[in-house]
Amino acid sequence: MTSTQTESPKPSFRRVFSNRSFSLLWIGQMVSQSGDYIFDVVALWLVLQLTGDIFKVGLTTATIFLPPVLIGPLAGVYVDKFNRRDIILVSNIFQAIIVAGIAVLYTLGSLSFSVLLVLLFLLNAGAQFVRPSVTAVVPGIMAKEDLAAANSLFSISSSLNQIAGFGIGGLMVLLLGVAVPIYYDSFTFIFAAASVVLIARSVLDVPPVTRLGSNIDGENPSSFKDKFLQGLRFIRTSPFLLELIALALVLNFFAGGVQTLIAPYAKITVHGNAGTYGSMLAALSLGTVLGSIVVGKIEARKYVGKLLFLGVLGAGGSVALIGVTTVALYGIILMLVIGVSLAFANLPLQVLIQARVPGHLLGRVFTSLGALVTMATPVAAVTTGSVASSLQIGPTLELYGVLMVVATAGAYFVFQEVREAKY
Repeated sequence: MTSTQTESPKPSFRRVFSNRSFSLLWIGQMVSQSGDYIFDVVALWLVLQLTGDIFKVGLTTATIFLPPVLIGPLAGVYVDKFNRRDIILVSNIFQAIIVAGIAVLYTLGSLSFSVLLVLLFLLNAGAQFVRPSVTAVVPGIMAKEDLAAANSLFSISSSLNQIAGFGIGGLMVLLLGVAVPIYYDSFTFIFAAASVVLIARSVLDVPPVTRLGSNIDGENPSSFKDKFLQGLRFIRTSPFLLELIALALVLNFFAGGVQTLIAPYAKITVHGNAGTYGSMLAALSLGTVLGSIVVGKIEARKYVGKLLFLGVLGAGGSVALIGVTTVALYGIILMLVIGVSLAFANLPLQVLIQARVPGHLLGRVFTSLGALVTMATPVAAVTTGSVASSLQIGPTLELYGVLMVVATAGAYFVFQEVREAKY
C-alpha cells in the first residue's frame, strides 16, 4: 500500500492543460510562433532571392544565431532578477515593433541587406528574454511529474506551427509577396503580449532563494556581475553540464551548417522554389511533433542521456543521406526523420536541466548554457557557405552528416555523465 501511495502519477496532458497559467502562456506562445516560422521562411528566402549568394545566406543565419551567444547570458541575469511575466510582455512588444519596422521599410523600398541584418539581430536579441523566461517559469507552475508533458506540449505546438508556418510561408511568398507575412508576424507578438497580461504577476515571479540554494551557491549576490558569475559557477561545478557543452559545441557546428544549406539545397540541388523549401522545413517540424508525442508519453526519466545519443545519431545519418539525393521527395522524407531524431535528443535534456537547476538560477544557467553550446553555430553558418561553394551543397551535407555520426559515437563512450543522465 505504501509503495503505491508514493508512486508518481503518470504524465497527463489533460492535467497540464487544466493549469490556467500554463494554458494562457502556451496559447500566447503558440500564436506568436505561428508568425515566427512564416517570417523565418520569408527572411532567408528573401536574402537568397535578392542576392543569389550562399555566403550571404550564411551571414544572415549567423546574425540570427549571434544574440543567443552575445545577449543570452546577460538576459538570463534579468530573467532571474525581475518578474518574468513583465519580461515576456515587454519583449513581445519590442519584437512587434522591430518586425513592423522591417515590413514598413520593405514596403517603402528602403530595406537594404545591411539594415535587414541589424533588424534581425535586434529581433532575436528580444527573443533571448522571452525564451528563457518561458522555460524558467514552467517548473514553478507545474509539478515535476508533469514537466515532460508540459515541455512536450510546447514542442508539439511549436512543431505544428512550423509545419503550417513553413508551408504557408512559402505559399504566401509565392502568392502575396513578402510584406503580408511580415505584418502578420508583428500581430502575433501583440497577441502573445495580451495573453500574458491575463496571468497574475505573482504566478510568474522569480522564486526566492531557498536555504538549499544558498548552500549550493555559498552566497546571495546582489550585483549584476556577481549574479552573472553565479550562474557560470553552477555550470562549472556540474560534470554533466560540462560534458553536455563539449558535445553540443561539436554537434551545433554541423547543425548550423546544415541549417544554412537547406534553402540553397531546395533551390539549387533539387531545383525547387519557396514551396519546396517550406515543405522541407514543414517535414522537419512534423517529425518533431511525432517525436515529441512519443517523448511526452513514455517514462524516459532513467535513460534521457541514451535518448540524446540515439537522436543525434539518427539526425546525422539522415543529413548524410540528404546529401546523396537530388530528389526533393526523398529530401523531404529524410527531413521528417531528422525531426523525430531531434525530438528524442532535445526534449528529455530540457526537462533534465529544469529538474536539476534551482529555480532562482534557472534563467542564468539556461541562457549561459544556450550561449556556450550555440557559439559554434554562427561560425558554422559563415564558414559553411565557403565550404559549400568549393565542395558543392550535396557533398558538404554528406561530410557534415558523417562527422556528426562519428563525433556522437565517440562521445557515447567518453561522456559517462551524459550517457547515464537521469532525473
